[in-house]
Amino acid sequence: MQNRRFLPTVAMIAAIATPHGGALSRPGPNDAPQRLIVAQATEKAVGEGEGVIKGIDADERKLLISHGPISGSLQMSAMTMAFGVAPGVDLSGLSKGGKIKFTVSRDARGLYVIDAIRPLQ
Repeated sequence: MQNRRFLPTVAMIAAIATPHGGALSRPGPNDAPQRLIVAQATEKAVGEGEGVIKGIDADERKLLISHGPISGSLQMSAMTMAFGVAPGVDLSGLSKGGKIKFTVSRDARGLYVIDAIRPLQ
């Protein structure tokens, strides 16, 4: 599987490292070089999963969850791990041992954060 973050970085380095934009620039009016500007992809990696709550730390807004495989762009194997919980997510209806369905993403620091959660019956 290709690393999606690697490809935009290679293109950006090529544009910077090539004098006057190299193959990425074309002569414009009055022979002024035009540069192709490559931006980093801003696609947010998101996944969905189901699991069982093993622990709740409401003060730190963290959940310890034993979950199955997480689908979506995160592609995570089954495991037990701690997740941060986004500020807008209500923790009041959750309890240790409860089965849940959740949506998780990565924050700006690369940490996994639960963006949505609901109990399963």
